[in-house]
Amino acid sequence: MSRHHEARIVLLSFLMLAIGSAAFGSSFKAAGNYAVGNQPVAIAAGDFNGDGKVDLAVANRASKTVSILLGNGDGTFGKAAEYEIGVVPGTLVVTDFNGDGRADIVVGDAEGREMSVLLGSGAGNFEAHIEMEATQAPAELAARLQPQPTQQSGTQTSSVVFADFNGDGQIDEAVSMSGRNLVSVLLNVTDGSKGEIDLIKNGGFETGALSPWFPARKVCSAPCVEWAVTTTGPWQGLYDAWDTGNLELRQNFHATETSSISSVVLWVRHPKGAINTAIDFFYSDGADDEFLVYTSNTGWDSFDMTSYLASGVSLDGLSVWGYSAGAGSVTYVDGVEVIASN
Repeated sequence: MSRHHEARIVLLSFLMLAIGSAAFGSSFKAAGNYAVGNQPVAIAAGDFNGDGKVDLAVANRASKTVSILLGNGDGTFGKAAEYEIGVVPGTLVVTDFNGDGRADIVVGDAEGREMSVLLGSGAGNFEAHIEMEATQAPAELAARLQPQPTQQSGTQTSSVVFADFNGDGQIDEAVSMSGRNLVSVLLNVTDGSKGEIDLIKNGGFETGALSPWFPARKVCSAPCVEWAVTTTGPWQGLYDAWDTGNLELRQNFHATETSSISSVVLWVRHPKGAINTAIDFFYSDGADDEFLVYTSNTGWDSFDMTSYLASGVSLDGLSVWGYSAGAGSVTYVDGVEVIASN
């Protein structure tokens, strides 16, 4: 039996107040603190020098600078390089602003009216800042530059970014702390040592293949391309999965009581933006619950599906449907996690 639901789920903003906070029900260990500019208020991840390793960009309010920390690929980062900007920062976005295939940095001011652009060379450094009105940005970028809520305690403001900093396929986090002028990196050590396990294997497709995911049902008309692994703008690591058409990508696992599952999270991107994607839960009693989620823009959106789990039953599978919206329509998936106590 299949039960269909429609749930408009918004893009999550993960903002941390304490270093010990655990995202997605995972366990973390401190990997290092890194000095940045004065009063860091926003942080983002990207690959600034094309080496396939995750780097960090941090916007600092009081010093009106951006700190660039190049990643070593093992969860550590080099000393921060500072770049001046022309606005008091409120938000920071890593994007290819000028379409040259290189990562650029766009910083929005605290009111969302102006932006400062740092064009990347592709070698890890950036050109001098250029200022312009936020209205000159494409609509999708302008939306991402709008002021976001932050966690505050006294004079401390904290924000967080999630990425795979050490290439182990698990999601790590980096937290900027304005009161200490530091970025703290925490590596995900969810391996059962603290009673938690990720039921999903190869959730970031970092093996370079789909397995143990497998293509399942399809309701597809041409053009239709089967699910595969690609390196087209992954949210984490080097890979993501993609398809063209109404095709299901599924993974089965050992049946687990839903009462022991603390988090079900995945990332979805669709180049057409504002497109629905179906997520299915499969239970050991044969039930199949399907939910529609809606991407809010052309970038990566995070969906936390934990609250949609049925209670009192065991979960033994999860799937994601691509969506067909005409020629060139592609659905990308990355960073799938189902965290449970063991």
